[in-house]
This record gives sequence, C-alpha cells and structure tokens, in this order.
Amino acid sequence: MSTWTAADSRRLTRHGILAVNFHELRPENRDEAEARLRALARVGPSWDPEAPHDGPSVFVGFYDGYRETAMWGAELCNRIGLTARFFPIFVGDEPGQAGLSDDDLAALAERHEIGYHTASHLYITEVDEANVEAEVTGPVRRIEAATGRLPRLGAWCGGTRFDPTWVGNRVLRSLGVGHLISNWSIEPVPAA
Repeated sequence: MSTWTAADSRRLTRHGILAVNFHELRPENRDEAEARLRALARVGPSWDPEAPHDGPSVFVGFYDGYRETAMWGAELCNRIGLTARFFPIFVGDEPGQAGLSDDDLAALAERHEIGYHTASHLYITEVDEANVEAEVTGPVRRIEAATGRLPRLGAWCGGTRFDPTWVGNRVLRSLGVGHLISNWSIEPVPAA
C-alpha cells in the first residue's frame, strides 16, 4: 500500500470526503483493514456535518450491526483518532447481522455516531405506508432512546440518494435526520 501524499490531498476538492465502508469484516482480514484505516487517518480529520472543512476529511462507516466487526472497528478508530459511524439493522437474515444491542449502541455512541439503516435492511422501494412505522420511525426512536440523541445520519440498503417521492425519505426528514449517506454522496436532507 502506498503512502498518502500532499499531492494526493491536492487532488481532492476543498471539501472532499474519502469514505470507507465495512459490513462484516472477518478476523483474517482485519490486519489489512487496520493498515488501510491507519493510512486513512493521515488524510484528514473525520467528517462532521456541522464542522467547517478546509481540505479533505474522512468517513468511516460500519453497516448492518455485525457486532464483532463494530466493536473491533470502534476500538481501532478510538486508537487512531477517527470517529466511526455505525448503521445498525435490528432484524437480519445472515449470521452476525443485527447483533448490536441497545447497550452496545449506547457504548458506541460515547465516542462514535449511530445512524439510521432500517429495522430489517429494506431498500427504500420496499418501505411504504404499511411498514414505515416499523422500518423507519421505530428504528430512529430506538437509536434515540439507546444513545440519548436523534441520529443525524441515515442510509438505505443499496445506498439510495434522497428522493422526496418515497415515503421513507419523507418520514426521515420529518423526524429530523439531517444527512443521507448514499453510494454516491453524503448529502443534506433538503427542507420540505
């Protein structure tokens, strides 16, 4: 792996964000992941939606509530000075998914940030009036109760951007979730 240089930083725009996302990370892959996160920590500070940015910042995301991966990632990010973002689900189909308890979320939130990611890992196209309470409102309120604060960030399965025609996005906006993480961007949720 090459070292990040000043020339690399100049190639990023003034407000550039370099994002790294994890789901399940097996123990045999953690040395490589640690090396990459350590290199990432040298690029710039952790992105914060409320902080001014002068130069590149970094975004580290952990998705789907894989407990072992989340706890490993949080501890590593603590050591290297990065803030991680965790996007749990609460019902999973795969072993290890949805493994974070409310106590785990509270502990993670002491140093990191917990974002919204649906209850059962649905795509935005699968959220409708019949399940929006269970899939959107319920998880947002559960995160708020566990961590003591409303999630500022949300992410849909599949990384969909904000579109106000989808009921799930309208509900996220009404609940006060301020940014949506997609496969293309980190964008503010527009006012109604």
